[in-house]
Amino acid sequence: MGSPQYFYRHFVFDAFKHFLSAEIIEKISRKIGPKHRHRCFGVEGFIWSGLLVAAYTSLPSLQQIFDQTGTLLGSITPVSLASVSAFCQYRTKFPLKAMLYLWRFLLIKFKTKDNDTWRGFKLRALDGSLVNLPESLYAYFGASGGCGPGPVQGFLMVLYDLMSSVPIAFRISPAVNEGRPHLLLKHLSGHLTTGSLLLIDAGFYSLEIFSLLLKKGTHFVIPMRSSSKPKLIKRLGKNDGLYQIKATSYWKNNPWVTEDLVIRIITYQIPGFRPRRLVTSLVDELQYPAEEIIQLYHRRWEIETFFRDFKHTLSVTHWHAETLPALYSELLFQILLVVLTRLVMAEAAIQSGISSNQLSFGRSLAKVKKALGAYPNRVKMPIIFLAVQ
Repeated sequence: MGSPQYFYRHFVFDAFKHFLSAEIIEKISRKIGPKHRHRCFGVEGFIWSGLLVAAYTSLPSLQQIFDQTGTLLGSITPVSLASVSAFCQYRTKFPLKAMLYLWRFLLIKFKTKDNDTWRGFKLRALDGSLVNLPESLYAYFGASGGCGPGPVQGFLMVLYDLMSSVPIAFRISPAVNEGRPHLLLKHLSGHLTTGSLLLIDAGFYSLEIFSLLLKKGTHFVIPMRSSSKPKLIKRLGKNDGLYQIKATSYWKNNPWVTEDLVIRIITYQIPGFRPRRLVTSLVDELQYPAEEIIQLYHRRWEIETFFRDFKHTLSVTHWHAETLPALYSELLFQILLVVLTRLVMAEAAIQSGISSNQLSFGRSLAKVKKALGAYPNRVKMPIIFLAVQ
């Protein structure tokens, strides 16, 4: 039951067999060790059933999800093991590092599909959003207002790749950290790489954050905070110039925060709106024209679209976890479902000769869910059918 061959006799859809090969399943099996490998669902069945739970998370309970997809689960595992109890037991023991390995493996596949950069930079966005969580996790996350009858909420921060439209790292913490994004950014700093350009919201405006990004070799573009008073050094154009910002006394004794930093401020105005100023570490006006930076920053909206899809299209406001490890597992499966859907869209775009931006994430996800929950004796669905039709 634990062999990849057993699972893939039934995993007949080309789109998923292509991305979750027997080889990667075997590598994950080796990572988690032989004791856990053959319990209950097995590695193969657990990954598939975890994706099913993520796909149908809007249903009120795990039992209803399993009832709806019971025929499928029964075809890849003995009926007696295809139960909510068995799934929850396996989830408790399954190491999160194995799921993270699978996530990293899928992200690598995007490198061969979309190598676009902007002037040599990999484009990334960083933002966070509050998400409602189960009441059972109140002790860890607390309520939205810190006390009282408000819902249990966590603050989910995501590092998002704008070229492939997938999350590449995340951190979830108590909602109180919504006002302290620098704390979560430190936890995500290991995923910041040289040669990246990070588009961030004004809430991240801090010399501490700027110093952290530049030490990682990551450049940034961010709206200027209204209370900031940088010193003009040099005019680069009518609405473009180099400025100096200095550390306040609060940072004087912090060795890794830059005492003063030269930044570039670009002022622009969209008709009907107030003037806006963008702060960037890209100080060369010839190599990085102001108009391009202005247009580029508008792409930060894509991460807002991700959060909308994540919470509404995927319905990640419904949880079936009662413990913190189970929540992490469920959240990781939701991320994996997003990445798989984006991979299907990328392949479909290549096969059809169009841009993946022309495909609807919601419609593609619906096709992916149908493929996951379909009976195993159906005709194979080509990738292009899943995303384009």
